Amino acid sequence: MHKDIPVLRGEYDLSTHSFRRVESIMNPNHMPVGTMYDGEIGLERFNHWIRWRGIPEYRVGLDQLLDKLGIEHPSDLLDMEYALSVSDHYWIKPANDRNTYEDLNFFERDFAQEEFGKAMFSTIRFEASDAALHTPNNTLCGYHRKAWFHRGSSLMLYKGGSPWFQQEPVMEWMASEIGVRLGMDVVKYDVKVYENQLVSECKNMLDLDTDLVPADDILYAGMKKKGEIVLDYYMNLLESHHVPNAMEAMDDMMILDFMLMNTDRHNQNFGILVDANTMEWLKVAPIFDTGTCLGALKSDEDLEHIQEFEYKLFRGRVIVDERLIGIIAKHGSYDFSALDDMPVALARKLAKFQDVSGMRNERIQLLANLLGARIERMKRLQLREGG
Repeated sequence: MHKDIPVLRGEYDLSTHSFRRVESIMNPNHMPVGTMYDGEIGLERFNHWIRWRGIPEYRVGLDQLLDKLGIEHPSDLLDMEYALSVSDHYWIKPANDRNTYEDLNFFERDFAQEEFGKAMFSTIRFEASDAALHTPNNTLCGYHRKAWFHRGSSLMLYKGGSPWFQQEPVMEWMASEIGVRLGMDVVKYDVKVYENQLVSECKNMLDLDTDLVPADDILYAGMKKKGEIVLDYYMNLLESHHVPNAMEAMDDMMILDFMLMNTDRHNQNFGILVDANTMEWLKVAPIFDTGTCLGALKSDEDLEHIQEFEYKLFRGRVIVDERLIGIIAKHGSYDFSALDDMPVALARKLAKFQDVSGMRNERIQLLANLLGARIERMKRLQLREGG
């Protein structure tokens, strides 16, 4: 189902969380982007799309989460609530079920947020109630600990950091602050403490009328031909759907990633927003998931000597530092002097949460220095290019 629109009928296997066969495509226009090609469904790809909705086996703290929830495997959570997500409006409805999307959707419906949140983030051993199994967090992919919470009238995502430095939540805040100062469309992040863990907090970019479609699904939508450059191919797809200002938005993302040495811009970490009622491709999604930057996973010793990095984009394609600048078109439109105080602001933000993160003063100074050096590098590159 897409909201209350029947999209596909088939035989679904609860043990494998996948469709054994498809009986009919009832509304091809509402099939998930990237699951059909030339009017035909790719069953393997469609099932991959379904399974990707779930919590991955590499989630930080997964064993503790499953133990608290009394679940053997994360994929078992996928079908607890119709595979509902708050990243789109698709769900799997048994043929005899009389529920509607209005009855079930988690954009408006309450759920046991604190129970799942504590099961995900708390280090204290406990047994969660059955209510903790019925949340949109069952369809929240990604490596880091994360969970959705209703806060007032908004859905907010809490996301933790790596176990070593808990650096990523502060990096998310820093990246969004820099993006705003440079006039980019970014998801706004803040930093807080939840269950004695450092977390980033951001508002859901979606609502009852929009779906997020990751770049990975968009790439499958056109089936790239041999020899095509992936960036050009991706941009041509967006242009063919009249997505406004697509290249400018991609420039912004790559500039931000290059400056902050982001190593985690895989194909699920950027994409577009689609109208959930008409399937029109609306716009490039705001920049999100920029936490794995400034050597977030590197030791203090490695951080001290860091010079270059590998920027991964489009299925692991590696673009090494200077080469990235060659594909970015508009250095001159950014006022990098607006970032002159960001190294000090970053150091203060990291120091504020030292009691939780345990980050040493030496690392904080290394990160502030590295950010300052990257900002100065962008200024020099801008001058070199005549900006």
